[in-house]
Amino acid sequence: MVTFVEVAPEGGGPDDEPLHGERIGRPAWLTRARYLALVAVIVGAPAAGYVYSDRGHCPLTVSCEVLDQARPDLRGSYYDLFPDAQTIASSVWYAPATDTVYYQELDGTGASGETIILTQQRLSGPDIPFGPTLDRTLKPPHHVLVTARRGPWLVTAALYSSRGGLLPIMAALRWVASSPLPG
Repeated sequence: MVTFVEVAPEGGGPDDEPLHGERIGRPAWLTRARYLALVAVIVGAPAAGYVYSDRGHCPLTVSCEVLDQARPDLRGSYYDLFPDAQTIASSVWYAPATDTVYYQELDGTGASGETIILTQQRLSGPDIPFGPTLDRTLKPPHHVLVTARRGPWLVTAALYSSRGGLLPIMAALRWVASSPLPG
């Protein structure tokens, strides 16, 4: 059922007509729409996996591979700026035909147990540089997000404190501003 409500200033004007609310009944086909949607999902679900697929961090027209280790330049810059950190995981999404990197991420833990996530993501569209910008939570546990746009790249360092210790914010700012970018 749909109800339309008209809002007018209090008292109205000399040319205003009295307001009346009307109820509009639901079309018969709409009552069956839920059942039709359920049938479409049940019948269409097996075919949907073939039509749609999650392309992850690569454009739909690019055939990408995912490696479970970020490129050496990312790992090197990580260890230079976060010397007491340990790597937990890393990955790179790239097109082997052109050796073009579209996304890489490195997850680690710092000396105080904080989580450090570094990402570099290729963006399409105009190159509009900005940053580094810093966003953080004010209440503990503290989290910090440092971001910059450098050329076609969105470069991000996310820091998460688990014990309320100091976060390596200056290292994150330096990494976002000067880390080597994939070709």
